[in-house]
Amino acid sequence: MPFFSMRHEIPELSGPRVRLRPFHQSDVAGRLALGRSPEIVRSFGGNPNGLSPYGESDARSWVEKNINHPLCWAVEVDGRLLGEARLDSLDLHDSRARLATGLYDVAQLGKGLGRELIKLVLSHAFGPMGLHRVDLRVLAFNERAIRCYRACGFVEEGREREAARIGEVWHDDIIMGILAEEFRGQAK
Repeated sequence: MPFFSMRHEIPELSGPRVRLRPFHQSDVAGRLALGRSPEIVRSFGGNPNGLSPYGESDARSWVEKNINHPLCWAVEVDGRLLGEARLDSLDLHDSRARLATGLYDVAQLGKGLGRELIKLVLSHAFGPMGLHRVDLRVLAFNERAIRCYRACGFVEEGREREAARIGEVWHDDIIMGILAEEFRGQAK
């Protein structure tokens, strides 16, 4: 089994259209250009009502947070920053992590980019990192994301009822997971 250390360099991962790379300070301008979409804010569990404009300090904070994260990639398509992909809550003892992704340009959703970036991250997680399991949480109303996760091999494992409140409305969180052997089985 490969050994992964927190001192591990974040590798660049490339697919046919998507490039995952480490974050750089120069990504502030790219993130600022993406702005803040109410649809995307809601899909992450935020309240889309009364959003303030996305400013340079917001972009700087976002880039800094991602630079300091031990397993976070910038998602790039055609040389343009589109979002982030992370493996959170890395547990080396149990050989698992939690996937989190975000594409911030609504016009780029539904084009298969999410599937491509997730498969790149899973290939790294189950290959060089040697993980056994990757899971995620997604709001039950986010049907586009759920279809994407299912297409990547994730299965629903449970539901936390009314775990997230957006405005005054409660929503369920769906827990999904994939095991290394399931991911490898898809490639056959």
